[in-house]
Amino acid sequence: MLRPVDLTTVFAHDRVHGTDYGPVDTPHADQVHTGLAWWIGACLVLTANTRAVALVHDGTPLAHNYARAFAQGAINVHPNAAVVSIVAPGAMPELIHAAMALAAPGVLMTTVDRQITIQLIDPSGAAITMESGLGPIRDLIAADRTPRPVDTAFKGRIEQRPDLLPATSNRTEHP
Repeated sequence: MLRPVDLTTVFAHDRVHGTDYGPVDTPHADQVHTGLAWWIGACLVLTANTRAVALVHDGTPLAHNYARAFAQGAINVHPNAAVVSIVAPGAMPELIHAAMALAAPGVLMTTVDRQITIQLIDPSGAAITMESGLGPIRDLIAADRTPRPVDTAFKGRIEQRPDLLPATSNRTEHP
């Protein structure tokens, strides 16, 4: 990773959590950046051996930037060519609904000020923890083991999928 992060600080039992201090490296152990989101997206597709991922974020500009980076990483893994379905701004209930509808893992990105939390779930809606998949993702990143990228012609794609929202959701679509 071009801008390393303190993986033991930012990876927790069932989430990745840190603070985005902007483009300048700082001495803060909790510093994260969008490059980490790219790696998490790529490594989730690789370790889950999936061709689809549901993505929900809270709609803030920071979450949107991390969601975009995650999606770019996820669509760039050989041979999966995953489709990342961005559902809309939302929370865990929307993510669980979308992941179950797609029968695919999902990611939720939430923010408070400059802090970002990334939570992964499996296709049944259960949290992906250090024991059930987050640990191998962290280990690939720590070893600087980038999943093999696909040729541009074979990349996956990113889709806006507000149709995957639960029928009772009052959320609006966000780019």
